[in-house]
Amino acid sequence: MSHASTYKPQTAIERWLDKRLPIVRFSDDFMNFPTPKNLNYWWTFGAILVVCLVIQIITGVVLAMHYTPHKDLAFDSIEHIMRDVNYGWLMRYVHANGAAMFFLAVYIHMFRGLYYGSYKEPRELNWILGVVIFLLMMATAFMGYVLPWGQ
Repeated sequence: MSHASTYKPQTAIERWLDKRLPIVRFSDDFMNFPTPKNLNYWWTFGAILVVCLVIQIITGVVLAMHYTPHKDLAFDSIEHIMRDVNYGWLMRYVHANGAAMFFLAVYIHMFRGLYYGSYKEPRELNWILGVVIFLLMMATAFMGYVLPWGQ
């Protein structure tokens, strides 16, 4: 839920700066943002998922730039990634282990939602969208794992 900012610039310079670049207003809102008292470690998994997803996208794009999806060249392209691409071995292993970490964080995130009743009214539509995203994510991961081995 959004709320109106309570920050009031005092001087003309502050008003000028706030109108063009509201950094002070942002920091004031950030420090005074209301948070629930029962906020705990389980609520950080949404941010952990964002970090995992960004890492997966970056490493996936870099790996896709060097991968050749042809039955005669697929193995050679993996060898090229592992040996010739700078830190290609690291990108490959970070991508593989990042997928496992991503799914672990998703399961913990879903458990937290079940535990705290996030599927109940008025958030049931949000929960259904999350389940749809989860099913699409499983299909994408399955294809990403199976297709390279099916070459």
